[in-house]
Amino acid sequence: MQALEDLDTGSFVMEYMGEVVTATEFRKRARVYQSEGISHHYFMSIGNGKVIDATRKGCIARFINHSCGPNCVLQKWMVGGAIRMGIFTERPIKRGEEITFDYKFERMADSEPQPCYCGSPECKGIIGVVKERGTRLAASDEDIDADAADIDEEIADGAVTRHQRDDIRRRHAAVDDEEYGDTGYSDSDNSDAERGVAHIRRRKNGLTSPEQVLKFVQIMHRSSRQTRIIGILIGKLTETSDKRLLKSLISLQGLGILRAWLQDYAEDDVMMIKILQCIAHMPISTRNTIEESRLEEAVKPLCSDSDENVSSLANTLVERWSSLRRV
Repeated sequence: MQALEDLDTGSFVMEYMGEVVTATEFRKRARVYQSEGISHHYFMSIGNGKVIDATRKGCIARFINHSCGPNCVLQKWMVGGAIRMGIFTERPIKRGEEITFDYKFERMADSEPQPCYCGSPECKGIIGVVKERGTRLAASDEDIDADAADIDEEIADGAVTRHQRDDIRRRHAAVDDEEYGDTGYSDSDNSDAERGVAHIRRRKNGLTSPEQVLKFVQIMHRSSRQTRIIGILIGKLTETSDKRLLKSLISLQGLGILRAWLQDYAEDDVMMIKILQCIAHMPISTRNTIEESRLEEAVKPLCSDSDENVSSLANTLVERWSSLRRV
């Protein structure tokens, strides 16, 4: 697929669309397609146990080829409480140039790799990465620092389109100057959080501009189930002291992403504690915000969680939200 016109960095190309199905239905369909001799099927995981199936019902985005050195990136956005997958340019693209993105397939160590013929100088020879069965490597301080530095660089240097810049500035200007009190948590509340986030929190480098908020939300959208990256993002959010910037993030569906993370890590008490603490840091001032983000439906069940820290945080949040007014 080729560009019909010149595209600037950060331009929206198109949405990747199809039928959204459960992981169980995905596995069933994969077997059906195989039995029917359909060799080309198009699945994309979007987290929360959901998969986009564009095999029979989809748009032309499914025909965009993989490249190990792509000129576009797939970004996850929360729109009206639903996850949407958008394809955006990572660098300027000339008219007639092929549009590509990295499929980022995960395959088990004992499965057959899929050869890659992208022809890029960065070509790895196979598509995707190996995912070891049942293995989980601990991150060193050097790994965490490297990931944090990459995120800092993308937030600081990532280009946005004029439309995106104007939109985020408009949202930021619309945020009132209401002062919010202390979140009710002290640094000691982080005692159960893993070393990674505590380490990043010491960096003291929260968000400082509306443009950074926009880039940050884009990173949040594509970080589903990337535990170390999410830990770094939580650290950056909790280091952001400007409540107007945090409210701009809320206006960009940031709470919906936090809700999705909470559901993703329903079996991980440590991550749930960190996410709940991050939610507590957000300047939520109206009942409308809670209802629109559907945050309470994810937090309320945790009030009776077997982990005392999780249930305590959840109960505190639900009690705080009960006193908010609708406007």
